[in-house]
Amino acid sequence: MLTGGTSGIGAAAARRIAKSARRLLLHGPEPHAAVQPLLDELRSVGRAEVIYAQADFGRLDDVVALARTVANATEQVNVLINNAGRPGAESRRCSTDSYEATLQTNYLAAVLLTELLLPLIPATGRVVHVSSATHLSARLDLDDLQFQHGYQPAAAYARSKLALVAHAVRQSRYYRPGIVSVHPGVVNTRLLHAMFAVRGEDAAHGAANVIHAARDPGVPSGVYLDEGRVAEPAEQVRVVSFQDGLHQRTMTLLTPWLDDSSAESPA
Repeated sequence: MLTGGTSGIGAAAARRIAKSARRLLLHGPEPHAAVQPLLDELRSVGRAEVIYAQADFGRLDDVVALARTVANATEQVNVLINNAGRPGAESRRCSTDSYEATLQTNYLAAVLLTELLLPLIPATGRVVHVSSATHLSARLDLDDLQFQHGYQPAAAYARSKLALVAHAVRQSRYYRPGIVSVHPGVVNTRLLHAMFAVRGEDAAHGAANVIHAARDPGVPSGVYLDEGRVAEPAEQVRVVSFQDGLHQRTMTLLTPWLDDSSAESPA
């Protein structure tokens, strides 16, 4: 299962995965017709059955619906790659769920999808959060998760990626499948150019690093990978009290969707 798989690193990863996977569940924000050429390409390069599901991560109801679609399509998800992301908005704005938009798309949606799909992921499976080295420069105030004070676009992005790393570190102590976070590299994508004036590597470079994080059995659960290498994450995410505090606040924010989905979702 690959989120954000219709452009940038995600599309490059999808092209590689489709060559060898038995089934690829691909998510994107676009309607089916808009990604039909990509789907045709993916189906032509290998043996994978490619199933596309559209969802807007600015709506957590869409994330719940996506989890149901996945559960209806397969009994098992061997790998979940949470790649979907957005740059920090130029000025602070909230999603339709009233959460700061960057935090929701990059972090809350990924955590919610992971929680809903956990029953489908075997103990030998893996969850990969695509993060960013920008998290090393961030600091997340647990009393201001919604970034109501001193908002800056690049900082909003970095904070959301720090939250992803912290989630992977903490949940490695509780999840049966392995869970890791990865900085895929500085990659030439629209997301990069929306915030930074640098060119970056080809998307295939980032895709290779993401797939390594997903498939290499030698990668321990809970680690942060800087491209293909195990690296120290930001100091804040290594603090257990911060991990636990973030988790508690995250679950509180997601409770309405976790509760509403309990009767119908795979959880």
